[in-house]
Amino acid sequence: MLFVPKSPAVSLDDIQFWTGSGTNRAALVVEWSTPESFGYTTVPAPVADRSLVWGYRFNGAATAMQMLKAILAADPRLYVMADTSQGTYVEAIGYNLAGGGALGVTDGSSTNWFTSNFLTNATVNPDSATSLSPGDLYWGGVAGPNWETWNELGDAGGFLNCPARGTNLVWTPDDPSQPWSGVHGQWELSQWGLDGLILTNGSWIGFSVAAGELAYNVTPVTAPFFADKHAPAEPDPSITELVKNLTGGFQSGQWQAQFLSCSNWLYSLERSPDLRSWSTVTNGIPGNNTNLLIADPSPTVDKLFYRIRADQP
Repeated sequence: MLFVPKSPAVSLDDIQFWTGSGTNRAALVVEWSTPESFGYTTVPAPVADRSLVWGYRFNGAATAMQMLKAILAADPRLYVMADTSQGTYVEAIGYNLAGGGALGVTDGSSTNWFTSNFLTNATVNPDSATSLSPGDLYWGGVAGPNWETWNELGDAGGFLNCPARGTNLVWTPDDPSQPWSGVHGQWELSQWGLDGLILTNGSWIGFSVAAGELAYNVTPVTAPFFADKHAPAEPDPSITELVKNLTGGFQSGQWQAQFLSCSNWLYSLERSPDLRSWSTVTNGIPGNNTNLLIADPSPTVDKLFYRIRADQP
């Protein structure tokens, strides 16, 4: 099953899903694919091999972690499980293809739910957990095939087009006997956690499923699936923001939000006095690919925060 266009290269101008604000642009690419070896894991293969991309606008200094959190806040379909004990390292990534349903993972004995689409205190085993929505794109792993982090060659930005991994099937390690760093075309295996990856204009951060298990106990490294790494494939830029051109303000005693909506999604207006507890004030308004107006007819306090939630029927 083929989802990924190979030519021409995807540029920042092609990306349909953007969040953040500013004059600098960066991109996040995630490719779900089937590992070559399933050693140390019982996680089922992703439902499809698919590569997706999101855009992020910013001013000044920003990190890959800030970009990821901004994208998770803007896209209710994307969810991430991470280890934050020593920097931030991704353990699982899911994407709710169909929309709707609860975002969670289970390993048969523990079940974890995602708050704000980001989970850092997981009790499930990433090497055996599966998504609660079987139709989701999903992979997770630590000892088994894990998520590898990549950045553009040179880690200095300046890439209008998505880095190309070239025609080689696998990467080129700097030292084949100690394959901890190297390149795959214009992608470079990252040497930092997400908190330490600094973005500049034209930065690209990529995630791909490792070819096999983390066989650190193999010396010299002879396990081909451990040594063979694959940078993300050219992504599909067609996923779109669910809420575009959002504006809001008071009119005739009501607080109103106006935005460009998407068809086949239901929109709700939520409010909060403290950004922690949220209540729904207007629920289930169908999107129609045009500007949508949703109002809070009776604001209860002088200072409130508002957000738009999108769900599929």
